[in-house]
Amino acid sequence: MKKENIEVLFRQYYNKMIRLARRMLYDVEESRDVVSEVFATLIKTNVIPTNVEAYLLMSVRNRCINILQHKEVKKRFEQAYIIEQSEVHITDTIALDTVEEEQRLTLLLNYAEQNLPEQTLRVFRMRHIKSMKYQEIAEELGISRVMVYKHLTKAIQIIREYNNQNK
Repeated sequence: MKKENIEVLFRQYYNKMIRLARRMLYDVEESRDVVSEVFATLIKTNVIPTNVEAYLLMSVRNRCINILQHKEVKKRFEQAYIIEQSEVHITDTIALDTVEEEQRLTLLLNYAEQNLPEQTLRVFRMRHIKSMKYQEIAEELGISRVMVYKHLTKAIQIIREYNNQNK
């Protein structure tokens, strides 16, 4: 598409596109970036859509959805990291001085061995016994980092429930 045509489209649809992006993202700068990316893609691809307005608005919508999904995944990883770090800190600061504490930990690990699904147990061992990183686990098992996170969350939930029942 010619640069002159893009400028005409820009003037004609920019405000609608920005309003849509702002309604979805609640961020002025991010909305501007999305609209700019849509026009940049239009210039690069040299596509001439039949319904220009629908094409532009759908492009903005799709980019906003991608950004929101990315933010959600990032948020979940940040939460998992915070939880994991607090658990690591807790386990690092607890000294297993007494036989009673060692027995309780052994019971928890035995419970995990017997009650976690196979893949969840595998992920749990790799993370907490072998101290592997999420990415390393994902690569070794051929799963995504999100699935590693889900397995660890499931393992921790099952172990916590058992621990709360036996206090």
